[in-house]
Amino acid sequence: MKQLLLLFVFVSSLSSAQDFSTVDNIVKSYPRYTTPQQLANKIAQDFNDDLSKVRAIFRWLTHNIHYNLEEYYNPKPTIRFRYTSEEERQQKIQSIIDNIVNEAFLTKIGVCEEYAQSFKKVADLLGIESQVMKGYVRNSALDISNVPVTTNHAWNTVKINDRWIILDATWASGYVFNGKWVRNFNEYYFAIDPKKISRTHYPDDKKWQIVLNYDSLENFYDQPIYSQNFLKAGLEVLTPIKGNIFIRRNENVELTIKNLSPNDRLYYNYKGQRYSKKPTINYKEDVATVTIENPGRNTELYLFLNRNIALEYKVHIRK
Repeated sequence: MKQLLLLFVFVSSLSSAQDFSTVDNIVKSYPRYTTPQQLANKIAQDFNDDLSKVRAIFRWLTHNIHYNLEEYYNPKPTIRFRYTSEEERQQKIQSIIDNIVNEAFLTKIGVCEEYAQSFKKVADLLGIESQVMKGYVRNSALDISNVPVTTNHAWNTVKINDRWIILDATWASGYVFNGKWVRNFNEYYFAIDPKKISRTHYPDDKKWQIVLNYDSLENFYDQPIYSQNFLKAGLEVLTPIKGNIFIRRNENVELTIKNLSPNDRLYYNYKGQRYSKKPTINYKEDVATVTIENPGRNTELYLFLNRNIALEYKVHIRK
């Protein structure tokens, strides 16, 4: 166990300490390559250090691969195959992965599997150790307490100078708005802070669960939905730490949040409400008590920080 813990040393807040503007500008001028080898060759030509190479792979994928919403809503059937030995099994798995990556480069569309496998393929070609991490994520209040039967996301870890960082090119590339995918690069998902990763991602691999100090999958799904806007702001929910809030009809919803500033603009609304409202906030030292009126029904609660979604809960009225 001690050797396992020593193996995985993480870099936190890497993006905020590093200026990648030069790398990003160079990569944005790259052609829309049709093979991973073409991209790897160009990156090797332009950059010398592994961190710049990793950033270049990440930025090219987020800039060029369009998220495939149609496949997200209508997943492809699971590929099944026969094998007679472990060697043949691994060969067939690699062949499937290669086809996924090649198709992503040709079509420029994909879901998380295409982003993650493509990242690893180019990293492999550049001699940089990386992994595809399969696991679980939650996207909205509908997911609170609803644990899926199989993993639903893929992202990457990559080793740089004997340290591992966590990347999610899929979530960094954009977001869904009104049923359409919007390309919008999100810096937060490059070198995700390992202290905050447990709010958004849950790895299926047990060794990563140990290293990142995860609780159970059920507890992961019982959390509120945290947005990167909330996590990036350095805020912490003290109460309630569960995503389901139970109150009586004569009670209001109450949250306590650490490090919320009086200068922050906090608003809320309940599902179906047209307009957002401002909660009552009382500050004591570095803790803010946020009071929100009773919705009068079972519903979903959305909190917005400086106009961006911050937290989501389910609210239940006790009979």
